[in-house]
Amino acid sequence: KGFAVDLLARTIETQGIHHYLVEVGGELRGAGRKGENNPWWVALEQVPGEAGLAQTVLALHNVAVATSGDYRRFFQYGEGRASHTLDPRSGYPIRNDIASVSVIHPQCMAADALSTALSVLGVEAGLAFAEQHHLAARFLVRTAAGLREHASSAYRAMLQA
Repeated sequence: KGFAVDLLARTIETQGIHHYLVEVGGELRGAGRKGENNPWWVALEQVPGEAGLAQTVLALHNVAVATSGDYRRFFQYGEGRASHTLDPRSGYPIRNDIASVSVIHPQCMAADALSTALSVLGVEAGLAFAEQHHLAARFLVRTAAGLREHASSAYRAMLQA
């Protein structure tokens, strides 16, 4: 989906359009401004059935955002929950408490791939990778008390800008 978003964005730009918002299956890229010089404001999807975290709204100005998670595609087996994402190290569905990972990046294809990779790595290793590579990433992790947010310093800096 990230590749499709980037391809659509390039196609739109070749037509001389420099103010747009493209979305394919929840992956988004915004460029330029909307209307009265406003940025393209988008809300990150909330994890259904989970409460406690405030809605996160981003201004997409020449950046893309992609989210990977297990809240849409999973299956139940007994008391367990299996993600649709496979861990290439084991060949089995990932087994961590990550509900979603969102990545903000100039290229949507990269954001899409990185959000999946960070989901596989888990919150500790994924956050360390994000910090090492200066990635803007937000992890939503399931705990007994509900969802808990973990964010890279690049993500927090973008929200403060």
